[in-house]
Amino acid sequence: MNAQRWQQVNDLFHSAVERAPEERAAFVDEACRGDESLCREVKSLLASHQRTENFIESPAFETVPELLISDGAGALIGELIGHYLIERLIGVGGMGEVYLARDVQLGRKAALKLLPEHLTADEAQLSRFKTEARSASALNHPNILTVYEIGTDGKRQFIAMEFIEGVTLRALLADGRMNLRAALELAVQVASALAAAHEAGVVHRDIKPENIMLRPDGYVKVLDFGIAKLTEEGPEREHHELATTSGLQTRPGLVLGTGRYMSPEQARGQKVDARSDIWSLGVVLYEMVVGIPPFTGETPSDCIASILTKEPPPLSGLLPDVPLKLEEILQKALRKDRDQRYRTTREMLADLRSLKGELELAGPTRAGVIVRQIKRHKRGVLLMLAVAILA
Repeated sequence: MNAQRWQQVNDLFHSAVERAPEERAAFVDEACRGDESLCREVKSLLASHQRTENFIESPAFETVPELLISDGAGALIGELIGHYLIERLIGVGGMGEVYLARDVQLGRKAALKLLPEHLTADEAQLSRFKTEARSASALNHPNILTVYEIGTDGKRQFIAMEFIEGVTLRALLADGRMNLRAALELAVQVASALAAAHEAGVVHRDIKPENIMLRPDGYVKVLDFGIAKLTEEGPEREHHELATTSGLQTRPGLVLGTGRYMSPEQARGQKVDARSDIWSLGVVLYEMVVGIPPFTGETPSDCIASILTKEPPPLSGLLPDVPLKLEEILQKALRKDRDQRYRTTREMLADLRSLKGELELAGPTRAGVIVRQIKRHKRGVLLMLAVAILA
């Protein structure tokens, strides 16, 4: 899309946004005067604006918890669900409450996600709940949250998962940009997790700092496959695509993917594949190294416009000492045209490992760089989290 065409799309988009939601489609149809391509572009932006409004700066669980939590949340403390003894409420998400529990049979901690009782009769919600469990349980990788089981106590559906203690990447980034070696080590572990997921036929679709956890021992865990989807054909095919707006959406208005980390194809509401996760990982890596994300905006629509039309500020102009190879990796991961990105996450992982190896010849151990970064976190405490709440 050339600059003149984009300006036309942008002008119509902003004019439409100023109107009541129910009037926008008719306005666009009339304003485009039979130009179907123009109409599609404007309506695509409007759809993304509707899905992301109010969810750019904070996740849904911080913005609208009253819509998501059930009346009985917290009342389950001390109750036995299956063979899990509920100890405390950790958080609330679109697919239910998450509790810290103890497996009374094995004597270990677990995170127990419960589907609200009023949704157990909803076939679509129940199907999504089970799909989430299948998505994560299909994966066996040290950098991916482990799912123990899915079950029911007769009236409540639950997913039992690994309980993790550590800090989120978002918490670390609150203190500013990361040490380059630590950022690369973290990116390598996330890329390794995604490569395994993609090869198992799972696309995450919401890679962001809130969904990346750092344990005290330096291991990274990728969380929240709650909007991930299994490909119908199993193991990864290079360009197998998935619908962005599928029946897995939590509820109308909640975006599948988070604003500033969404790929251009997600922002347009198009189908996604593994290369969409590659884009999101590129955005996260850029933010770790620079301290700010490459695509920003005062409003959701501004952020989407930035993703669709602007190139990220070159690293060399912001941090002259950053290796040229890192800039090349990010440029390839953040191509607007997904056909120009890395074909697979495994390819990106190879480049990240190569660069990491060049930088750590005289550096600390793998765990050391991340542990050191955690210790620099000025709050000075470990944040406890069992599973990322759906955003």
